[in-house]
Amino acid sequence: MRHAARTHDFGIGVDPNCFLQPDNSPVERYVIRGGQRGYDRLKVLFRDRWPDTSALFARVGLAPGMEAVDLGCGGGDVTFEIARLVAPAMVTGIDLDEVKLALARDDAATRGLANARFRAMNLNDWHEPAAYDAVITRFVLQHLSHPVEILRRMWEAVRPGGVLIVEDADFGGWACYPPSAGFDFFTRTYGEAISRRGGDDSIGRKLYAYFLEAAIGRPEIQVTQPFYIEGETKTLPWTTLEATADPIVAESIASRDEVEAALLDLERVAEDPGTLIVGPRIFQLWCRRAK
Repeated sequence: MRHAARTHDFGIGVDPNCFLQPDNSPVERYVIRGGQRGYDRLKVLFRDRWPDTSALFARVGLAPGMEAVDLGCGGGDVTFEIARLVAPAMVTGIDLDEVKLALARDDAATRGLANARFRAMNLNDWHEPAAYDAVITRFVLQHLSHPVEILRRMWEAVRPGGVLIVEDADFGGWACYPPSAGFDFFTRTYGEAISRRGGDDSIGRKLYAYFLEAAIGRPEIQVTQPFYIEGETKTLPWTTLEATADPIVAESIASRDEVEAALLDLERVAEDPGTLIVGPRIFQLWCRRAK
């Protein structure tokens, strides 16, 4: 990772993830960088989180013939796995980032996945009642300003006998030992940046209550928590801070020099085999609609 921490083009002044939405939709300003670099980061996150998500899908019972939607699909890695599980039925990946979706379409063609399609749209405009057997979203609600309303629409989209599946994080679970100033900076500034842009980095612990508020009913729930000692996944604090540098500086949460210093410290932490990083708590919730 040492080659990546030398310089950072923060591009302060224009945030490509600040999307102005139509008048009838809330404005969402996604904190983490999109585009090709965001796509590459999501590849690492997928490799880290897929074993737990795969176990969740097996437990819930995703199966052939279930038409599905993956909301906030990013680069499509989970969408591709859903496509394999539900084939020959279709899975639709929906995201706002056209760059990631273009890469996902190319990847789907290379993989020969004819039952995976992708659509660009603002999730606040999405509404498809009784359209799917499985409605899925992962690590997206934390970025949205009206998560309960999105959950209501997701539940409305579930057909009789179908299932709603949600995964999201609670960043209060992050820990590092021995302590690291760069790590503490990362957890503090990410939480502040996402809050100022309308999101909630502790949403995981609130999802059970949000299901009830959205009149979905009492969901099944389980919690997992990763830890990192070595390998590419130990760089996730570094890549996440680097990908949120623009809003952190633009919102005057910290200076560019402070971000750079924290990145250097996180690089050291990632390369130190004596350092343990504990990731966020991951809340997995699902609820099946009666037939």
